[in-house]
Amino acid sequence: MEAGAVAVLLDAIRRRFGDVDSVPSFNDAHTSGRIPLRMLDQAAGLADTRSL
Repeated sequence: MEAGAVAVLLDAIRRRFGDVDSVPSFNDAHTSGRIPLRMLDQAAGLADTRSL
């Protein structure tokens, strides 16, 4: 289940920001948590759409 959640989150990030290596590298690239938290919210919506 955890791997699926990370995959959905990475998919949401890549849809908006293109080629990103990993969730931790995406988080580290931002000085505040605002954008990573927004992406988490979008991933939750995507997971709901996928019935996960």
